Amino acid sequence: MGMKIAYLSTEFPPQVYGGLGVYVDSISRELAAMDNKVSVFTLGDGDLKRRQTSRGITAFRENPVSMRDALEVFFSPETLSWGEGLDLLTDLLSYNQLAASRILENGPYDVCVAHDWLGLPAGLAVKRKGLPLIFHVHSLEAGRSDHPNPQLVNLELRGARLADAVITVSQAMKEELADLGVDEDKIRVCYHGVDYRALNPASIKQERLDELRSRYGISPEDRVVLFLGRLEPVKGVSQLLEALPLIRERHPRARLLIVGRGTLESRVREALERLGGVTLVTDFLDREAKMYHYALADLCVFPSLYEPFGIVALEAAAMEKPAVIGASGISGLREIVENPGKERPTGVHVNPRDPADIAWGIDLALQDMDRLKEWGRNARARGLEMFTWRRAAEETLEIYREVAGFQS
Repeated sequence: MGMKIAYLSTEFPPQVYGGLGVYVDSISRELAAMDNKVSVFTLGDGDLKRRQTSRGITAFRENPVSMRDALEVFFSPETLSWGEGLDLLTDLLSYNQLAASRILENGPYDVCVAHDWLGLPAGLAVKRKGLPLIFHVHSLEAGRSDHPNPQLVNLELRGARLADAVITVSQAMKEELADLGVDEDKIRVCYHGVDYRALNPASIKQERLDELRSRYGISPEDRVVLFLGRLEPVKGVSQLLEALPLIRERHPRARLLIVGRGTLESRVREALERLGGVTLVTDFLDREAKMYHYALADLCVFPSLYEPFGIVALEAAAMEKPAVIGASGISGLREIVENPGKERPTGVHVNPRDPADIAWGIDLALQDMDRLKEWGRNARARGLEMFTWRRAAEETLEIYREVAGFQS
């Protein structure tokens, strides 16, 4: 028997800004294909349809109405210190209230899933009405911010304590949650997946790849190292730039291709002028364009300082690209990428806080191009075995059914 599932997510197509939106879109489609009904309660923009159903998925879009002028009377000095962030907070409070009401109006549902803290207030509200709640933790405030907001830290911990179950994205994140005091018995790990049909090296047309190579001025003799992700301190792009001169000592034809945007964009542009051989792409890439950028690379590098999962490593693997990844601290990447000491290596683990270690890992990978290609083939094979959306959906659905009290 199929389930009726309510999702709370601030991201859902066409409004997708990061990994959360990709996850909710992909897992929803897979669950719907397995004869479950999924309703996603998400943010609108004033123009999108407020209710829209397609292939077993119904999107309910809420347009927040801020009550900031009145709410400020009740805010503590700590809350008022959010400054401009108060607009985000009051919009989120409005969205959560509207979404909670719509869940109750359009139910009954078997389970409600709040994705990250952004939808947690609504999840806790409907739990008070008797709807089982799962808190799906994709990342934590304590890890993603250099200066964690203690109010958000407390909200996440309260959500984890009150929810019927907690799902997270890696063993590393499970350990982090347990270290923060969350009951380990209620934490389940479900890996993400990737669409291996859409990301497939066999789909690459050589003519288009050659055009992209020509656009970026990359010659056949160059060794292309690709970084794809947000240009934020937590992604390790600064340490990667520091590592580049060390890499060039051993591999003078190494070219760094950086795809992304963020607060460090000006630093990357400065490095581009100072170091040379660095190409920055800040354009939004659709799935096909992203596939061609992966295809252009000889090696991917994701030196994140904090990465609960790291779906970019799965995308690279789908395109048969090995990866050098940040593996210290909270790193789901090290659960995706297998070190050279493993039976089927797919890349190299490094300390992302040490530019010399990043350079060492990239050097090791680039020393043998035949071996590098073998690592890439291993990566896609491992992904097809462990990281598909169907496997993710099956494991996730099993948890939903258990929490909702469905019989096996």
